[in-house]
Amino acid sequence: MVTFTELLGLDGELCDTPALTLYLDGRSENPAWRTAWRRSLKQEENRLRAELADASRDEREAFERNIEALEGHLAHRRGAFDAPGWLGVVAEGCVRLDASLRAVTPTIGSWRRGVALAPFLCGSEGGAGSAWVVVADSRAARIFRCDDHIVRRVDTVRTITHPDYDDDLGAAHDAPFHQGPRGGVGREAAERERREARSRMLRTLATHVRALSPDLPVFVGGTPQLLVEAMQAMTREGVTSVIDAPALGARARVSEIARAVHEGLVHRRHAAEQELVGELLRRNANDDLAAAGAAATGRALDDRCVHTLILSTSFVALQPEVAEVFVRSALAQDAAVEVVSGDAARTLEESGGAGVLLRFSPFRAVSEQEGELVGV
Repeated sequence: MVTFTELLGLDGELCDTPALTLYLDGRSENPAWRTAWRRSLKQEENRLRAELADASRDEREAFERNIEALEGHLAHRRGAFDAPGWLGVVAEGCVRLDASLRAVTPTIGSWRRGVALAPFLCGSEGGAGSAWVVVADSRAARIFRCDDHIVRRVDTVRTITHPDYDDDLGAAHDAPFHQGPRGGVGREAAERERREARSRMLRTLATHVRALSPDLPVFVGGTPQLLVEAMQAMTREGVTSVIDAPALGARARVSEIARAVHEGLVHRRHAAEQELVGELLRRNANDDLAAAGAAATGRALDDRCVHTLILSTSFVALQPEVAEVFVRSALAQDAAVEVVSGDAARTLEESGGAGVLLRFSPFRAVSEQEGELVGV
């Protein structure tokens, strides 16, 4: 899987070289559509070829040479891609990049100097990423690390009861057994010991989790009776991002853990995107260091006052050249770039599909004195 940093490095190498960039949607839910990407590839090739109709002969020949190199490189592929998306970069008749993408991107082709960057950011959504997972029951808590669907166990914290008590008999081996009005005293003592042991286990678990990477979310599942207690123990220890994962049972398998983390990260990202777009629109309505719409976004980028550029996936797909200019301008001024999808994208599209959070406002209102001068 290629990273955005690696893609920026390749773009730097090809900044003066005409290059063909192709992003393809690699999904194939229906077996009959396993080679649908080939049709999409042809459509993008023909679209780009039509756009070059008025270009010089040398440029058209360079384009065709790169197309031939790409088709030759992909000729061996049979069936669908093994990933949701695919990215290829060809320059000077040589395939410079053949990369699977962990998330879906729009099918977009580009012929330009350097690499098309904007569509890649559409694929940064989804459930990719890393997280910790805790699955607890009354006997032990298992700690897993999940990295892009790869799950491995890293630790186990066990419940240790007093050795003098027998779990089956509920009494000490050598202690006398006394029958009371609420059952055996030994049984009550054993139950109390088990509760204390469980509390010690949860405290130890919380301490272990706090020592892990603090910037990663922690998904918690297991026995329903313990789930809330485990989350509360971690919160008391200062673990900030604790997420309830009730779908994970006490005996959850690796595949179930990977699926739960993927779904949880998708939900978490979509919630963050909705919050970001909501903040943009609120600040824009209050004239508080934000702007929405392509025209206002372009002006703010030109004035180099942007803190965060926000685009919808539809804006990137329908206006790829404008999106590319916006993204490159934002990166040139060290601004963050976010491409939102789902409900957040639909909300943003009502305001033009593009917006910015600003460091300072270039949209200074005309003062009374300036207005008087204009009227003279």
